[in-house]
Amino acid sequence: MAEAVIMPKTGMAMEEGVIIEWLKREGDEIAVGDVLAQIETDKSTMDLESDASGTLLKLVYEAGTTVPVTLPIAWIGKKGEKIPETVSEANPVQEVAKVVEAIPEPIPQAMGISTGKILATPAAKRAASERKIDLATVTPSGKWGEVVQKDVLSASPRVTPLAARIAQDKHLNLQDVTGSGHGGKIYAKDIKSEDSGEFTRLPLTNIQKITGKRMLESVLTIPMVTENIKVDMTRLLELKQAILDESKVKASVNDFVIKAVAKALRKHPRMNSMFDGDALIQKHDINIGMAVATDRGLLVPVIRRADALTLSSLVEKTKTTIERAREGKLTMEELTGSTFSISNVGMFGITAFTPIINPPEAGILGVCTIEKVPRIVDGALTERSIMTLSLTFDHRIVDGAESAQFLQSVVSLLEHPLQLMV
Repeated sequence: MAEAVIMPKTGMAMEEGVIIEWLKREGDEIAVGDVLAQIETDKSTMDLESDASGTLLKLVYEAGTTVPVTLPIAWIGKKGEKIPETVSEANPVQEVAKVVEAIPEPIPQAMGISTGKILATPAAKRAASERKIDLATVTPSGKWGEVVQKDVLSASPRVTPLAARIAQDKHLNLQDVTGSGHGGKIYAKDIKSEDSGEFTRLPLTNIQKITGKRMLESVLTIPMVTENIKVDMTRLLELKQAILDESKVKASVNDFVIKAVAKALRKHPRMNSMFDGDALIQKHDINIGMAVATDRGLLVPVIRRADALTLSSLVEKTKTTIERAREGKLTMEELTGSTFSISNVGMFGITAFTPIINPPEAGILGVCTIEKVPRIVDGALTERSIMTLSLTFDHRIVDGAESAQFLQSVVSLLEHPLQLMV
């Protein structure tokens, strides 16, 4: 029996995913573990691996299509095998759409089919909307003259996945684009912007949408307070350079901050806790969420058991994690399970800000830029490298005094950086 390849649900908040690119074609032989496609989820881009072996019988959706989670997007089975067509054999949600496509004219209105001048099933309307296709230009093949999904798909111009994504982001109608490829195939270079002179509407990525929802939820449900403190980074910067000169380990300021925060969390366990109604859940492992800006939005991959890593191990871990985040290759395991987060905007020259807590964590530490400022040290005027740390904390979990003590511990570690080496 043919097996369905479904759009994966990678998190509780995920409702749909985007097929960025199919890496296999219909008729290809598939083995368990083969990568079938690249999928954009609410968190990142991931490789979709096959759980079955056999022949790729059908690709249900084209690249660039947004598909609700758990719906079949492809079928794998024996060559020539029939794809399941009953509710008991296939996905019930998909079968409801098939039933809708097969009902007479008086009923479609109640089932969601347009009963105006153009009859179309919900699946057809969704496909037309995604591809910016005017349903009036599509030849219907439904039993009662309605446009069904396959009509829209067959009417879609030949287009590369990248061009489809650009067109979708810019809300362009591909029917109006002349392709330069063989048979009129549309490439990214063929797409011209139709932005007006007054404004440009930029659609949000799935990651940006879910980030916005979570940050709004955080602000509305958590009593947040932010405290700022100055830290003298002069000695740490000297140690950082000495390590580079002697061992060629290229540690960043952020690596040292992660080390300091991890050690401080071990000393102040309430900052490594989560609010749970009338109790706190104190996490035993210290897993640091590290905010990373990507072209698809903000991701927060996790450095697990950060307090147990040596500096060289931490440097390698953060480097590869940031690269994987920007390449869209992070797994769900790498994106979940953080107990405290760090957001570093120092490279942009920011001197202070209010980071927003990543629920359900107790706090998030904002790392700002390092400034050269005059200071009196041992009675003499000298130049020092000063950085601001901005801690936002959940006042239900810790109070102002506890959070201040945690900050003091972080500052002490950064100002006496040899403590981070043991």
